[in-house]
Amino acid sequence: MDYGGALTGNATSPRVNKQSMGAYVGHTVALVGAVESHSPTAVVLRTSDGGIVNVTPQPGSDYGSKVVEVIGRVMDSQTIQEFKTTLFGDNFDLDVYDQFVQLAQTKYKHLFE
Repeated sequence: MDYGGALTGNATSPRVNKQSMGAYVGHTVALVGAVESHSPTAVVLRTSDGGIVNVTPQPGSDYGSKVVEVIGRVMDSQTIQEFKTTLFGDNFDLDVYDQFVQLAQTKYKHLFE
């Protein structure tokens, strides 16, 4: 899914964690995390690598599950402007997902560009 800012310019949004997010400022990414808190104007996620990220949600966005995926533009190393959110439920293994993100950012990066 591309909302006009993926680093590679193709139809994918790179999957990031807190550690890699800063390299994508100004670009569209996919970020998965556990919802720590949420209100209509601010969401706090704990990312797969244990970092904390602030999300500026779209009006009416649903953060009603423990784990969500946010597609959005990275505003700075700690903030993402949400375009779309997908609920991943309450039984999603963030540790395994983080291993995937690390591989997608390094050894297998060519498969995700």
